[in-house]
Amino acid sequence: MKLEQYAEQVVSRLPCSKWEKQDVKDELMDHLNSMKSELVEEGYEEQEAVLLTIQRFGSMKAISRQLSESMPLIDKYIRKWVMTLFFLYVAISSYLLLLSPDRFRRRAFTVEWKQRMLEYGVPQYTHLFQNTKPFHTLVDYVFHYDNYNFGTVVYNLIGNVMLFVPLGLLLPLIFMTFQSVHRVFFLTLSASLIIETLQLLFSLGSFDVDDLLLNVLGGLIGYGMFRVGAALIRKRRHNNKFDDDLSAASF
Repeated sequence: MKLEQYAEQVVSRLPCSKWEKQDVKDELMDHLNSMKSELVEEGYEEQEAVLLTIQRFGSMKAISRQLSESMPLIDKYIRKWVMTLFFLYVAISSYLLLLSPDRFRRRAFTVEWKQRMLEYGVPQYTHLFQNTKPFHTLVDYVFHYDNYNFGTVVYNLIGNVMLFVPLGLLLPLIFMTFQSVHRVFFLTLSASLIIETLQLLFSLGSFDVDDLLLNVLGGLIGYGMFRVGAALIRKRRHNNKFDDDLSAASF
């Protein structure tokens, strides 16, 4: 068997794209050729050196299994697309939450309202669109739903949850440091707090602590989806390993 055939069979079962398989094969070939050259320098014939190199590296299934277990959930080529998707998500979210024309229409109304309340001598009403009591807005939606348009309730409840689901899902896929529920929780909370504060400071919306709760819930749902997906991928790799062991045992 030639070294290239050996390397090809090692990478053929790896759970990654064909581009990363080629990268792994190239790196493996460098190690194989280096060892073969050392053996040739020691006085072995070319064919002997090849056979001894393969023998020292071990069985193809064992090497393939070790490489498979050490690989991340998504390979580096797919990770580039996921990262692009993540930046697109950040851009769209920033537009919807801070930069959309609808936000600036609300801003004009909010600024005018505050000025009018100050002129009337009732400055306490300038904070009418702010809520710092946890669950106040959520309870109001549930028990006084007839005071709200159905679309408004859905947008503010489900929308605030769904908007942060991609954050909790994509971050752990891209960055291994965020494969922790605590880090996802605090990052989601921080991101939501920054957005709510900017909306308050620039009158682009209302500051509502319940939005923080819904945003964090969305981030945790996304993280839960990541964990389920990761478990399924690892289970599949484990099953492939078990199949290899059975195949080896049958000979």
